[in-house]
Amino acid sequence: MNVVCVGDCGVDRYLPLGRDRAGGITLNFAVHARRLFEPEDRVIVISALGTDAESKMVTDTVNELALEAYLAGVAGATSIQTIDLEPSGEKIFVEYEQGVLGEYRVAERERALIADADLLMTPYYRQIAGFFDSVMSSPSRGLRAVDFADIAENPTSVTVEKYLDDFDIAFLGLSPSHAELIDQLHRIAVNADKLFIVTLGSHGSEALSKKGRLLCPAAPVDKVVDTTGAGDTFAAGFLREYCRSKDVAASLTRGATEAAKTIQQIGAF
Repeated sequence: MNVVCVGDCGVDRYLPLGRDRAGGITLNFAVHARRLFEPEDRVIVISALGTDAESKMVTDTVNELALEAYLAGVAGATSIQTIDLEPSGEKIFVEYEQGVLGEYRVAERERALIADADLLMTPYYRQIAGFFDSVMSSPSRGLRAVDFADIAENPTSVTVEKYLDDFDIAFLGLSPSHAELIDQLHRIAVNADKLFIVTLGSHGSEALSKKGRLLCPAAPVDKVVDTTGAGDTFAAGFLREYCRSKDVAASLTRGATEAAKTIQQIGAF
């Protein structure tokens, strides 16, 4: 099986710790996918890094974890996400610098890898919309999943509807206060015959599809340390189970179990 992860790899700059870690939605997902999928499955990372000192942290992490990666080197800066933490462990995204990802587009080599994907996983957020468009315009043979990572910042269904023909599964991080939007997303999922997975933090998760709405509680934890990467880990756990069984309930539970491990430590992995 070819699991192709295309999107952001960069640096998480933790203000309360005074140090950096390799991160980004795509790298976080790929690390956990490599851990969860079978050893014989290929887990491939496609992204772009700058030519600055921060890029070395990412490449060193990729090499240390033995990930199969295609990281284009582009003159400029590697993306940086500045993070603060509340006493509760809830992450606060203070500032994001997209660096070279703002102008990067997948090329012929990357399109060939995407075409062979049994599972394509890619994030959307506005700072890398052009990069995302280049991924969505690249056909692939298997399941296509999108993490609409900034939907909570702009709680509308517009972007989801724009790309409805380009994916099979959407991951959407929201909260119970977005009940009206979640109802609307369910109607869209039913009409388009898609599977939407809404993650709700400590309130669990919900699958929206033609089959109805399926709730799953969050897995209990002793102490939340850092919620960074919880959604990425959830998606890796969910898709690992879903690719094997197509059992949505079991996949929600697996996602919750894996996310619970992540939030009890600093960093997404």
